[in-house]
Order: sequence, then C-alpha cells, then structure tokens
Amino acid sequence: MPEVLSFDKALKQIGAEPCSILLGNGFSSRYCAYTTLLEKSGLPIDAPCRRLFDRMDTKNFEQVIRALEDASVIARTYGNDEQADILVRDAELVRKDLITAIQAAHPTHLDKMLDVIPSCVEFLNPFKCVFTTNYDLLLYWVVIKSGGRFGDGFLNAKDADGFRGPFQEDNRCNVYNVHGGLQLFVRTDGELSKRLAGPDGGIEAIGRTIAEQKRFPLYVAEGNTESKQRRIHESRYLTLCFQRLKESSGCFFVYGSAAADNDAHIYDALFRSKIKHLYFCIYDQSELPSIDGRLSNYQKSNSSKIPYTFVDSKSAGVWE
Repeated sequence: MPEVLSFDKALKQIGAEPCSILLGNGFSSRYCAYTTLLEKSGLPIDAPCRRLFDRMDTKNFEQVIRALEDASVIARTYGNDEQADILVRDAELVRKDLITAIQAAHPTHLDKMLDVIPSCVEFLNPFKCVFTTNYDLLLYWVVIKSGGRFGDGFLNAKDADGFRGPFQEDNRCNVYNVHGGLQLFVRTDGELSKRLAGPDGGIEAIGRTIAEQKRFPLYVAEGNTESKQRRIHESRYLTLCFQRLKESSGCFFVYGSAAADNDAHIYDALFRSKIKHLYFCIYDQSELPSIDGRLSNYQKSNSSKIPYTFVDSKSAGVWE
C-alpha cells in the first residue's frame, strides 16, 4: 500500500517550492448537497421536460430551456398554438426548478459559514493558485473573507445593478473556477460579471436573476468528461481557467476529488503540465487502491513521469 502523509508533513516535504491546489466536490460536501442540480430540482422523472435532459444528453438547464423556447416558436409558426403554450409553460417550469435546486443544495447565506471560514483560509494560505471544479459559492465566500490573500479577477471592476464586472485576470486573480460558478454570469457583450449578494444573501440574488432577468449562471454540470470539455470550450473564461490549469508548475495538491473518469480532462491536463509532484488528498483510505489505479492510468496514458503521493484529507482540518 502506498504511504499516506499527513497534510502538515506533505507541506514540510515541499518546503519553499511554489504550490497550487485543485478543489473537488469533497471540499464542499459538508455543506452542500452535491448531487447534481437536476437531481435536486424536483422535476418529475416522467415529465417530458425532464426526459428532454436525457434526450439531449445534458444536465444544463439553460440548454434545455432554450430548446423548449425555440421549439415553442416553431410550433406557433406552424399554427400549433396549444403545443407552443405547453412548451413555454415547461420552459418556465424548468427555470423555476433550477432555482429550487440551487436553494435546496446550498447554504443560504455567507453568515452561516463565518465560524469555519478562518480555518479554510488557513488551509488555503500555502497555495499560490487555487483551482476548483465546484460551482457552489463556498470558495467564493472564503475569497471574500480572505483579507485579500485570494482574488477572483474582479478587484477593480465596477458595481452596477447588483453585479460586479468585467472579469480581468490581471485584477489580482489567483482563484480559477474551472467549471464555472453560480455567482458568474456572462454579459450581453460577452464579458463576465459576478452577482453580488443582496440583503437576502447570494443564493436569493442568483434566484432572482434567473427568474426575473432570465439569465443563467455559467457552470459546468455535464455528466461526462467529453461534455464537460465541450462546455468549457464554449466560454472564454472557462477556457482561460482550464489553460491556467494546464500551465501549472511547482508542486500541486488535489483535495476532495475521486479522480473519476468524468474528470479525466482535469487529470490529463495535470499529468501533461509542468508540475513536479502531485499530492493527492484522500478521505477514505479503503479507496486508496482504486484511486491509486486511476491515477496510475492517467499517468501512463499521458506518458507522464510526474510522481504522486497520497495525503490524509482529514488531517488538513479544512472546516474546523
């Protein structure tokens, strides 16, 4: 069995070497119900609008809503007003259930996390860059309370109508949302802005944006690595984040990930990068053989000589 280091021992082993980290679902699982938003939506499994997700092979609400709205225009043009009305109604149902899913899966407000955010900031302090495949708001809230240690590229952006933007990488950006985030919205000019929390909190503000403005967060919810890659390449911001991941150097930690096949694009990028050593944090050591096998396969399939070492996730004390 491979050796499993404590988090502190791994950091001592690295010394002064520059280091970055990738956060996966396990980073958020204590506070977010990290099933897919589709599973939390409450859409009946036999409803046509729910089956449309399967037919289109997607978990992207915006894509399905647009398909329904486009189909309603076609139906009405061909004189089928009754069918058009059904499609419009279903598009609104899917939009409302996206809001329901976000609210069901996520803490409602930053204030509910204030007691544990300092320990998370301490956990992240050793890292020069933070990448995440999560699209919840937890890391965003940590960034807000990090005292300027971390930035998301909106430092000198302007506030208007509840948003801050545009994103600029040279505005202190060392946090990269590789799969997007619920706080991120693409503007009509193609630039990226982030939703600011209103008096009821960030989740309520996002819900109002979806319901009232019919705008959708930029996030990757697809189920397989190929679909995730396509979604990433559709966005300038996501493409930039993924490019920065591929350019990683120094030592690199992964926390909260199972290295599963649906994130193969992430591990292919890491094992093709310029990193010197990969430290993979593992929560359940009974899963070590299977995860070791997956990492070994990524390493071999990319003809990589990058070594990897396992680290005990619990010893990091992320939310304590």
